[in-house]
Amino acid sequence: MTLTAALRRPAALVAVVCLVEVLTMAGFAAYWSLLPVLQPAWQMSNAMAGWLSGAFFGGYVLAVPFLSAMTDRIDARHIVILGASLSALGLAGLALFASGFWSALPWRVIAGAGLAGSYMPGLKMLTDRLPQARHARAVAFYTASFSIGTALSYSLAGVALEWFGWRGAFLFTAAGPALSGLLLAVAVVSRSPEAAVEERRHVLDFRPVLRSRETMGYIIAYAGHGAELFAMRSWIVPFLVFCLGSCAGFELDATLFATVFALVSVVSSIAGAELALRIGRARLIAWVMLGTFGIGAAAGFSSPLPFAVAAFLCLLYSAAIQADSAALTAGAVATSPAGHRGATLAVHSVFGFSGSLFAPALVGLVLDLAAPLGGANAWGLAFLAMGSMALLSFFCALPFMLPRRR
Repeated sequence: MTLTAALRRPAALVAVVCLVEVLTMAGFAAYWSLLPVLQPAWQMSNAMAGWLSGAFFGGYVLAVPFLSAMTDRIDARHIVILGASLSALGLAGLALFASGFWSALPWRVIAGAGLAGSYMPGLKMLTDRLPQARHARAVAFYTASFSIGTALSYSLAGVALEWFGWRGAFLFTAAGPALSGLLLAVAVVSRSPEAAVEERRHVLDFRPVLRSRETMGYIIAYAGHGAELFAMRSWIVPFLVFCLGSCAGFELDATLFATVFALVSVVSSIAGAELALRIGRARLIAWVMLGTFGIGAAAGFSSPLPFAVAAFLCLLYSAAIQADSAALTAGAVATSPAGHRGATLAVHSVFGFSGSLFAPALVGLVLDLAAPLGGANAWGLAFLAMGSMALLSFFCALPFMLPRRR
């Protein structure tokens, strides 16, 4: 059996596309993993560090409407290869040319545009090649690969920092997206996108998506989910470093914990998707978003407690945030207007990652403003801010998810 024939099997195709996504994300969390070193080296306040984290998502939001929507017109495979190339370029630029906030800023934006070309277009590439009945589980595995890629990125950057310094760490992780583009070009064959039922006007015409009430419910909820998730991932390593600092004689690598948290999210995302098939997506999303607020608050105020307690609560928080990730994205895909799946994923991404642009900076601002209250209280308030993001979006999305009254 040839490689091309083997990859026509759904399981093999899902595995390869997920591997491509994991490799593309090898440098995704490198900045966050290296932040305890970069912040003093680049002389950044917490707010500046947050803005530089958010700049990545700024690049994503600027690029994703066009790149994702283009997948309704051309094979998404070509867009994913472009995204992988931009990711590698952004990481290499940070390694070679960044020396502070302003010199790092454009490379963070370019790296964000790379994710815009790889993540949702990769999902579109996958679902275009699978029958509708297989979409829900395929989406669950694909969104779980995002967490695997995040975990790999935390770990690779942390190890590479010890070996090569922070410049070498950025350059080392740039090899991942470069390899993913080569793998995709060799292993996945071209395929024309699905034809539209409703007339397409121009590539940025998102009106069919915006008119879909149920689709917009999932998208609005995803906005808060993304803001909370990436605020947490931006600051989890500094928080764990703070917790370790308050525990005399307890020396562990905070980056290792962040890696474990991201891996646990894989199980949580897949389990959440399976549970959503049984109890319904809207009910699962409600439980998760209400629950994560309480868990996040407990984690944020846990720094004075033994480190094992704080680490366990952070682990639980990370898992809880991801429990509705696949359900939110699968819901948007399942309810998308025919022929406009790429446009749906573009709107889904813009809403989901726009909050991520501001969320890390907002948390950094809370830390700066609350510093006079003491580190433990400042971190507690920062985690309350994280949890409030998803909670607010849930209440905004609820009217769209409820059945219409007749």
